[in-house]
Amino acid sequence: MPDFSKVEAPVKLTSAAVLREGHQLKIKAEQEAKVLKDFEINMRDGTEFDRWKREMDEKEEIERLEHIQKVKIEMELARDAAIEA
Repeated sequence: MPDFSKVEAPVKLTSAAVLREGHQLKIKAEQEAKVLKDFEINMRDGTEFDRWKREMDEKEEIERLEHIQKVKIEMELARDAAIEA
């Protein structure tokens, strides 16, 4: 079986493909302009907030897992107490 991953196929650009590519570039440029404008207005970017948010999410996940573990232990102790009774 021939290996087609090594062979470059010529791609014919249609007008629809050119328009689609132009639209994607326009959207990306608008998003970058929005980020820059927001940075100019607020004189900060969102990386610090994103870092804080990620840390808080991790902390909440750890607390949730600890709570689940605590409940499991309490249930096991209650089960043992019920068996002894």
